[in-house]
Amino acid sequence: MTMTLKKNDVIPNDNHGMRYVPWNRLRKDENDNVIGILGEAFALRDGEEGISSTWLEYFPGNQVSQITQAVHKNRKCLKVTPKSGFAIGKVEDILSECNKNNKSKKVRVVYMPNNCNKAHIEIKPMPCNDALLLELLASDAWSQLILNRDIP
Repeated sequence: MTMTLKKNDVIPNDNHGMRYVPWNRLRKDENDNVIGILGEAFALRDGEEGISSTWLEYFPGNQVSQITQAVHKNRKCLKVTPKSGFAIGKVEDILSECNKNNKSKKVRVVYMPNNCNKAHIEIKPMPCNDALLLELLASDAWSQLILNRDIP
């Protein structure tokens, strides 16, 4: 781990979050080949105020090692299916998209460790499920995609 943070501390702008994306929220072509992420992968469920994610830089090593460790952690903590994927976004890019047209509270990325995932972070408070914002998050801020099958 590159630094020690306490719960609710802000994650540095040059760090990254990784979000689990189920198969039905991956963008596919007519042959079911995955070609990206759907905006609804970032939609809030009832009662949620933020987007859950895993902090890559929590884990030691280079980015490939961090991604592998984060995927393994997600497999332990979530019901990860074989055809699913993981979106990776840089904190600075995520904040830029979320705060661009947000007139209410400023969105932050904060450290929110839980019992299963000590690398858990949240992007909050998220603006309402604005379709344009969700698409921008999927196409720009969180556009790096790792398929679950590609991580041993």
